[in-house]
Amino acid sequence: PEACGPKSKKGDLLNAHYDGFLASDGAKFYCSRTQNEGHPKWFVLGVGQVIKGLDIAMMNMCPGEKRKVTIPPSLAYGQQGYAQGKIPPNATLIFEIELYAVNKGPRSVEAFNQIDKDSDKKLSELEISQYLKEEFARDGKKRHPSAHDEILADIFKKNDHDGDGFISAKEYNVYQHDEL
Repeated sequence: PEACGPKSKKGDLLNAHYDGFLASDGAKFYCSRTQNEGHPKWFVLGVGQVIKGLDIAMMNMCPGEKRKVTIPPSLAYGQQGYAQGKIPPNATLIFEIELYAVNKGPRSVEAFNQIDKDSDKKLSELEISQYLKEEFARDGKKRHPSAHDEILADIFKKNDHDGDGFISAKEYNVYQHDEL
């Protein structure tokens, strides 16, 4: 596209269609247009929600850009293949990708700074609790009152790696942005 902004980067939330083919015979094994009522896929780039080859191939893409990429087995399904997806062992894959949107991902620098109300570069239990309350109010879903406490406890269990009662920028930001 002539106008390109923003380019995709690790941690961004992308919206794309992609078709997958076997390089050996051109057989189509996947088409996102036939899944999810034809809606493009949403996923976070660079965190393993798609095969490693797609995570790499979709870096620095512009909304509206199309790419055709060849992915070796080592960045796809390797020696084991993926029987459920009709991908044989050691298969080289070809993907045709069309990127529609690039949004800030859930673990972006901006999201961290939004939660970090006192700007001390770490998230307290109170800050995350307040953020959860705001998110719950925004989505309007009915939840049992204990859900808030369970989610809060789970967040700290999975992210407070040093056990200090705070989630640092490094602990929160699994995408390793340099800006923090």
